[in-house]
Amino acid sequence: MYFSTHHFSTRVLNTFRGITAQGYPQLWAGLFISDPTATGAAGVEIAYEGYQRQPIVFTPPAILNGHLSIQNADDIAWPTSDQSPGTATHIGIFDARMGGSMVLRGSLTVPLEIRPQQQPSILAGDIIYWGRGNFSAGFRAEYLNILRGVSLPGFETRIAMHNGNPDTGGIELSGENYSRPTVTFAAPFAAENGVMTIVSESTVTFPTPLNAWGNWAFSSGVKGNTTEVIFSTQKETPEAIHRNYVGRFAQGEIQVGHS
Repeated sequence: MYFSTHHFSTRVLNTFRGITAQGYPQLWAGLFISDPTATGAAGVEIAYEGYQRQPIVFTPPAILNGHLSIQNADDIAWPTSDQSPGTATHIGIFDARMGGSMVLRGSLTVPLEIRPQQQPSILAGDIIYWGRGNFSAGFRAEYLNILRGVSLPGFETRIAMHNGNPDTGGIELSGENYSRPTVTFAAPFAAENGVMTIVSESTVTFPTPLNAWGNWAFSSGVKGNTTEVIFSTQKETPEAIHRNYVGRFAQGEIQVGHS
């Protein structure tokens, strides 16, 4: 499995802040003899005469082993070496053939010992990425397609109450005076666990109910006033929303991570 770097996670999370994530027109795969890490700035890229990163194209998002994923569509082969420059243990996916920013990174299931006159290669379907986070299937497909050249426009994020997981049939609550409050997020940062995260930068308060709205079991991020759910989180204890009960989130309580 491959993971996003801080660069790509920041691009995805900034869409919650109204910033469009431009699709990558072309991506390139490079070989590493050590882990580039989530920063994309560590590790050592292999080097030998004739070596250069190779283009990589991803398949459309599809369910694989229970996850909506993308895979490399074709075999990838690097130039043959006339020396023994080392063993490739990781791959980094970049937005440029030289320099640029690393977008994804992952370890090879079987390290590639590069020997003279042997061409290092990866078979189609061996690079798999689905990303981690409590995102809806629809939003997951959108951010996976950034890696296929499709831009994801930024949006206004609003918070909704659902009586169950909206991805599996949960219904948004409704009633007199119900509406979704807007949430604004601070800039993405690397949390203590290393995951790029955004947090709400102010208190988020729902309107005062004028009648019973239903059972609040999931909190969901929604694109403005559309029906498109972005993420959802289950409440530890569901709450029955009745007249004059005011639901709210403290500053920093709403958090979204991506890796």
